[in-house]
Amino acid sequence: MQTSVPLSTLLPPKDNPRRILDQALIMGLAQSIKTDGVLQNLLVRSEGEGQYRVIFGKRRYLALQHLKKRGDIDETYQVPVEIRDELDEGDAIRLATVENVQREQLHQMDEAEAFAKQLQSGGTVEDISAKTGLSVHTVKRRLALATLCPEAKKAFRVGTINRPVAEALTIGSKAQQRSILESFHADYMPDPEDIREMLIGNKPSVSMAVFPRERYTGSLATDLFADDETTYFDDVDQFLTLQREAVEALAEERRKSAAWVEVFQLYTVPWWQYREAEGDESAGVVINLHPSGSVEVREGLVCHEVKETVVEATRQTPLAPRPTPKRPEFNADLLRYVACQRSAAVQAALLGNPRKAKEVAVLLLLTGFRISIGARLDLHACHTMSTQEQVQRSYRAIGKVASELADRLGLETGKNDQSGSENGIARLTASGGSLPLYETLSLLTDIELDQLHILLPVLCFGEERLHELDTAESLFNRVATDIGIQIRSWWTPDAAFLSRLVREQVLAVAAECGAAMYIAGLDGRTKKQLVEDLTTYFAERSEPDKADVDENAAAREWIPGLFRFPAAKSVMAAPPAT
Repeated sequence: MQTSVPLSTLLPPKDNPRRILDQALIMGLAQSIKTDGVLQNLLVRSEGEGQYRVIFGKRRYLALQHLKKRGDIDETYQVPVEIRDELDEGDAIRLATVENVQREQLHQMDEAEAFAKQLQSGGTVEDISAKTGLSVHTVKRRLALATLCPEAKKAFRVGTINRPVAEALTIGSKAQQRSILESFHADYMPDPEDIREMLIGNKPSVSMAVFPRERYTGSLATDLFADDETTYFDDVDQFLTLQREAVEALAEERRKSAAWVEVFQLYTVPWWQYREAEGDESAGVVINLHPSGSVEVREGLVCHEVKETVVEATRQTPLAPRPTPKRPEFNADLLRYVACQRSAAVQAALLGNPRKAKEVAVLLLLTGFRISIGARLDLHACHTMSTQEQVQRSYRAIGKVASELADRLGLETGKNDQSGSENGIARLTASGGSLPLYETLSLLTDIELDQLHILLPVLCFGEERLHELDTAESLFNRVATDIGIQIRSWWTPDAAFLSRLVREQVLAVAAECGAAMYIAGLDGRTKKQLVEDLTTYFAERSEPDKADVDENAAAREWIPGLFRFPAAKSVMAAPPAT
């Protein structure tokens, strides 16, 4: 209903989203009202006893109060209004927010808190987007600002920090936000990317730990001050594991007395979804384990009536870094190396087991596995590894047989590889299908022909998926098991293998294979030094005739689980599959 009411009956807006007002604009608007009157109705709601609460029109209301204070008008001045008694609190907040956003750009901190209030009253992110014309992503970015600590909100409002800096702060806990703000001064404001790096890139300090210090078994890094704030956990994974366990224990303890307990692992908890409990209200606890490792606990909270869809949509700040995929236990290069070495070992062993090799050859020929009739053989990828990584006994044995057959066929001699044997495989696979070659084949003895018949398909046999660990009962593993392969007869742990491990894995290998007894100061050596020491250790102890049998048995017999058939997911020794 549109009407006019005395200025004295108007009550100031409550929870109006606009917190920052340009006083010069208010003065200008007051002068305009003095000259031309109020040109647009104020939206009000009846509060009873002849009083009306202004829903939107705060600047006009303040301009009228300024005119009254100056004596230009009195309390009886008739103000044009539109009375909307049917509006509930949520509608009033929504209309005030939309009106302010559409009329004059609100400060983004005001927008953030206004949007949060609307969602607390049952609104949705999509509603706000549709009414304001802002994208859903932008609305979520504004909501992230509503999670800032009071000091950061104030700094943003008064211009001490800009929006990019304020948004970067949203990925930190309130304590981290305050700490960063304290480092600001008139001549220095960190770049937003620097702030992000500070919040997500640093090691956790000892002061963050909520678990007993003695439970941590890793090393610590300290600076000159060496206090808890400047002493850091080197083993971040162990710290986070202990921190998670401690947070769970803390949550269990709180559940004994609180109405509810929520545990998060967020960069920023959307605190606008909660409020302080009043009176006898049933209250709960929120515990957040920040990805950096810091823990924040807030008690005595009540949840606003926020829709579940909104809770899910705004759970994490849009400014948070995307989760980094968990580093695989074994990198693809290591898995490829293991697959190629196992394949070459099985090929070499098959050449010494004619019966089983013929069975494999016939199977391959019958199924066309890796062979196309009338085309060149599709060699297994283990023969494409660099010659520096083919010096194992398996490669030397295969090369010797291939070279002898290439010589017998009169094929052109290739360059010597680094193992000292001629590259017979390259000569055979480049031979083509010419008539002269056919005539040469007819001159081979039965034994030589059988040997070639075995060799060629065997060169195609091996693991199919080089970047996946073959832990299943595959054909490859079954053949390897049937021929009773002893992998250490064909392969010795070398620099090519060890360098593909991470330092912690190299140390574990050294401890298990007995090297720790002979190599002093392992913990203080670099990975490169460890690899060099272990390569020498294995090489010197892998030939029985070069050293005492009992003393070096551990080095000669050590087999990582990766090299079992089927493979086990471990660089440590694992028992054969049964």
